[in-house]
Parts: sequence; C-alpha cells; structure tokens
Amino acid sequence: MDQKELRELEATCIQEEPPACRAGCPLGVDGRAFALAMARGDMDAARAVLEKSMPFAPITARLCEAPCEKFCVRKDLGGAISLGLLERLCIAEGQTKGKAMRLPARPKKVLVIGSGPSSLCVAFDLAKKGYPVMVRHLDAAPGGWLRGLPESVLPPHILTDEVNRLGALHVSFQTAPVLNAALIAEHAADAIYVGQDDTIADDLLEQLTLPDPVTFALEKSGWFTGGMNMTDSATRFITAISHGREAAVSIDRFLQGASLTLSRVLLRNGHTALYTNTKGVKPRPRVTPANPTGYTREEAMAEAGRCLDCQCLECVKHCVYLKDNDGYPKTYARRVFNNLAIVQGMRQANKFINSCSLCGQCEVVCPNDFSMASMCLDARREMVRTKRMPPSAHWFALEEMRSAKSEQAALACHAPGTSGSTALFFPGCQLGGIRPDQTMRLYEKLLELEPKTGIWLDCCAAPAHWAGREDEFSGLARQLEATWDDMGRPVVITACSTCLKMFRDHLPSLNAVSVWAVLAAHDVRPVAGSAALALSDPCTSRHDAETRNAVRVLLRSASQPLADLPMSGELTECCGFGGLMDNANPALARKVAQTRVAQSDADFLTYCAMCREQLAKTGKPVLHILDLLFPETAHDASEAPAGISARRMNRRKLKNMILSRFGHDEMPRQQWESVGLVVAEPVAAMLEERRIMLDDLRQVLHQATRDGRWFRHGSDGRKIASAELGEVTFWAEVREDNGAFEVLRAWSHRMRIAGGRI
Repeated sequence: MDQKELRELEATCIQEEPPACRAGCPLGVDGRAFALAMARGDMDAARAVLEKSMPFAPITARLCEAPCEKFCVRKDLGGAISLGLLERLCIAEGQTKGKAMRLPARPKKVLVIGSGPSSLCVAFDLAKKGYPVMVRHLDAAPGGWLRGLPESVLPPHILTDEVNRLGALHVSFQTAPVLNAALIAEHAADAIYVGQDDTIADDLLEQLTLPDPVTFALEKSGWFTGGMNMTDSATRFITAISHGREAAVSIDRFLQGASLTLSRVLLRNGHTALYTNTKGVKPRPRVTPANPTGYTREEAMAEAGRCLDCQCLECVKHCVYLKDNDGYPKTYARRVFNNLAIVQGMRQANKFINSCSLCGQCEVVCPNDFSMASMCLDARREMVRTKRMPPSAHWFALEEMRSAKSEQAALACHAPGTSGSTALFFPGCQLGGIRPDQTMRLYEKLLELEPKTGIWLDCCAAPAHWAGREDEFSGLARQLEATWDDMGRPVVITACSTCLKMFRDHLPSLNAVSVWAVLAAHDVRPVAGSAALALSDPCTSRHDAETRNAVRVLLRSASQPLADLPMSGELTECCGFGGLMDNANPALARKVAQTRVAQSDADFLTYCAMCREQLAKTGKPVLHILDLLFPETAHDASEAPAGISARRMNRRKLKNMILSRFGHDEMPRQQWESVGLVVAEPVAAMLEERRIMLDDLRQVLHQATRDGRWFRHGSDGRKIASAELGEVTFWAEVREDNGAFEVLRAWSHRMRIAGGRI
C-alpha cells in the first residue's frame, strides 16, 4: 500500500465527514459536539466548542440566526435541534476558557474600513494571526449597527467587552466622520478591507467592484470587501460574519504571497457525505421554553438530548472486531499503512491485521463499500511476501490444513462398484473432523439419490488463502484441480459454505454446488422440532442466496419454526472462526461468538460444522442441520464441541470408514497411535487452549520411550519428555499408570538452541 492507495482508501470511509449541522454552519461550529455537551449539562465544555470556531462568541452566540438548523437530521423527526436558543443559554451560563491567543507579530499591516460584524470578524481573525489591524469606524465607539440593537438582544457592555478584547489583540480603533476613500490615503496598509455592512461613503463605494464570491477579493490588488446587501437578509448577522471570515482567509493568503484559492477549504453550505442511519429513531418534538426569552438549564438539557449524535459507524455497530479496536476504518487504514510502511511489522498491529475474520459484513453495511476484509488480506499478503509475517500467526491453522490434506486423512475415489463419478461429494475437513458419523450418513443419502457419487476428503485450502500465503494457496488449488480432473471432472457437491465459496471464487471450473441445494431439489425432508430455532447463516454464505434459500426450503418442508435473528442472510455475522480469527486472537473469537448467540434466546441452528463448534463453545445449545436431517445420528444440541484433538483423529476415522465401506483395508496405524493417555478435564482444557493435540503428545512420549530420553522430575514418578515436531518443540510432564501416561502438563515453543539440541 502506498500513500496514494492509502488516501483513496481513507476517502472511502465517511466517518470523519462533518455532521450536517456543522456542514450547514458558515463558521463550521461543531453543533453535534456542542449539543452533546449541553445534553450533559456541561456548559463550560459547550462554550469551549463555540469559542473554538466563533469570533467574539458572546456576541455571535447571541445573534446567530442558526442557519444550521435547516440541515439538522432531526428536523423530520420532531423538529431540528434548537441550536440557536441553546447557544444563547450557553453563552450566558458557561465560563470562557480565557483570552484569545495571538501568534507572533507580523510586519504587514491591514486597514479595515467600517466596524460592522464583517469588519470586526476580519479584525479578530487577522489580529489572532499576528497582523496589526487598524479599524476606522463611525460614531464614538465601533460596532456599527450592532450598537442599535435592544439591550435584551445584545447588552451594550457585551459589545464593549469584545471590542476591548480586540484591543488586547493589538487591534487599533480610530473614529472617522465619514468612511470615505480619503481614509485609505491616510493609512499605509498592505491590505484593505471595506465592510459594506456599515455606512460607507459613495466615493468609496464607487471604487468597489463586485468581489469574487469565494475569496471576496476586488479587482484592485490587496483590496477586499464583504457584508454586501445584508440589511434585509434573514441571516444578516451570521452571513456578515461569514463574509468577514472568508475575506480574512484571503487577506492572510495575499499577505503571504499564496494562492487565494489553491487547497482552500470551501464552505459546505450543508453538504456532507456523512451517513446517519435514522431507522428506528422515533420522533421527539422540540422542547418549547416556558419563558419566551429562552431555555432554563433543564429545558436546554432536554432539548439538546434530542440530538442524534450523527455518526456513520455502520460497520462498527455490528462488528465486535472493529468495535474492540476503538476506531473506524479510516483510522484502521492508517494503522495498517504505518505497520507496513513505517514500523514494518509492529507486533500489536500484526495482531490487528490478523484478527479480522474477513467475513465481509462491513462492506455490505457500509454506504461506501469499505472492505476491511480486502485491506487486511492484502496486508497479510504483503507481510508474507516481505517475510514480515510472524511464523506463529497462523501456524496451527496451516498445520491443520496440511494434516487434512495428508495421506492420513485425504482421499478421492469413485462410488463402490463404479469406475467413474457424475458427482463428487466434498464434505470439507471440518465437517469430517467434527461429525464423521453424520458425514458418512450424508454420503449414503447422496448415493441413494445418485449412485455414481464419489467422495473426496480434502481441505479446500482456505487457511492458506486467509493467511495471505498466495504461493502456497495457488499450488494447493492446482492440486485440487488436478485431483478433480483425474476423477473425470464431475460436479462437486460441498457441505461446507467456505469450501463452496473458495471453489466458486478460485476454481470456478469445478462448478461446485451446495449439498443443501441438492437435498432440497430432491425433496429430502428433515424432522422438525416444536421449539423455534435461531438459524445462523455462515458468513461465507453471505453472497450465496441460493444456498441460504435451499436451507430454508428444507426447514419449511418440515415446518420447522424459526426464531427471529436480527443479523441474518446477507447481513449475517461470523462465528469467530473465519479468516483465522480464532487462531490469531482466541479471546476476540470467544467474544464474537458470545455476541452472536446473545442475539436470540432460542437455541441455535446452523449448517456449518465450524459455526456449530464456535457457537457451542459459549454454552448455547446449537444444532447442525444434519441433526434434523438424520435424527438417527443426531447429536444433542448441548453437546460440547469436539475439540482440536478429536477433529484430527476423526478425519483419520472417517477415511477408514470409507475405505471399509468400499471394501479396502484401513490405513495402517502408526506406532505412536498406540500410546495410551490419561487426561483429566482441566488438563484437556489447557491443551485445547495451548493448541497441543493428543497426537502431538503421543509422538513425544513414543520418541522418549523409544530413545529412553526423559527428565526425571521429583520423587513421585513424574518425568518430562520433549520432541521437535516440525517447527515446534513440544514438552509433556507425565506419570506412568498401568501402561498409560497420565498427562500432568504440556507446553510448546519455537525456540531453537543454536548449534545443539535438547
């Protein structure tokens, strides 16, 4: 990812777009932050929001006509938030943060003719930037038409106080009998502003042409003007202030010799790309003040409490992973870029990149189709290509994949008594590992429907794809295609939605179909229960309406009642396994599963074996659809997950079941498989958490027994053995008991001893 790609990616996320109220304010006041502070009753914080953007806030807050209100998202849901009235109370009760800060003095001088709101704003903004400003005004004191306002609207002392604050910023005031062209000759200035919201003499007006509508620059170099035609305007004050602010920006640029327009932030006039979902938001009417002069504090808090706090965050609302990292896609894009381009492999960011489930829900709910999945997968690929991916990140999942593809578990053969296949059943490594008996029963059913259905035990290589290992995945895909070719290119029937997606995305020639669609087409009917079940679609079926509908057809044929589950179908959520989340961040995966099952009080039903495992880890009763299709092999909904050791052994078991069914010899047992183990429940849980399988321990203990290499530990018969199995060294602390090993502890690591061995 380079800077250009980062910018394009960041631009896709609209969370940092301003809320409509801010976009509709000529001064860019953050009305959302202001309203939220008011709703909390924090008047000082609310005033700080106003002072951040408003010139002389005590005046502006009192006189602002609040054009922002017509853009308020709440306006059609009970009426726009009364930001104008809220500002008046805030400025009266909130404490100021202190005096305005001034930058170091600059040598170039500015002359301002007139002292209406636009002129005072020019003086305020430029004085803060360090320019010496001279204001020529009529009458005894500056202020123009503001001096004529009723005291109930603008108390005179407020105007006087703000003029004094301008003086503290090195703004000089000098009265003049008339604001005419002669004043310009009296003052040597580098830039001139003429405020037409004051009484300007005709001879000066005649020298003014129409200003540029964006920069308020006149034809004469260094001349600027604003405040035109304001007298009858419904937004006379705030428009004049806006003119003054834009002119001040231009004068500053002019005095620095910069372009008046290049990279200039233009007024938004209410335009924003921020999306605010108002679905389910109930109308709430405006709070009407009991006293027409304004709100009480309590009334103001109630009115401000109607603010919708406009945000997008559509993806974050639904994704535990995004929510857990305290940001949103735009900030995450920067984090990923920094990890790849700057720190080059920061451990914390690696975990962030590898924790995404790649489920794609964010892309579906995002108004701009921002895909965290694509970004994280691309980052993983780049880390693998540049050899910065930690070996431990996906080690276990990749070893599981390689085991499922090994001779011990993989198999492809035609149906018994046939020499060819019209269809090839691909149950997937997880269903075969979790439910070998039901996998066999499902295959028997397919044979009833089509006798020339072969079977293919293998892994679709999704872990290599998810891990970003492009070369390995590409090689495995070619192997899969070669196997399918050797089998006569039959239709591939998958029971796993991940396998189906992988084949359709990367091996489309296989023409893979879902086994659930095949069963639905043949009117196979499950046996329904009376209780409603919450059907959880696998995230890999998100864009596979055909499979999702087929499952529902099967369930409807049995009149199985279904409970409501908010995020289903295209919006479905991951169980915590996808994208190797469970491998990279097990704690997050548990949280994801807990969040999923909390969405319904009903027992869950799914048609993905791994979803069933992940959701069942929460303690929630979860059925697989095979439990309904073949009740004679049904498992209890409360049955504990199979676990990693059982899955590995079950794959071997399934292969042997099929070999036996086909009249072949079973696979020869390896010597270490006969090692007897006794594992108490707490130790089994520890092994599961540390991803140490019983097969690993059997190999360690077999080698130690064969070679006589033990550490004696203590006087109660405990001893410790170790062995390097691939890239990992495993350790086991055991005690022999009647020819078996009682496992007391086990651990593993990738540390190597240079130049030696244990």
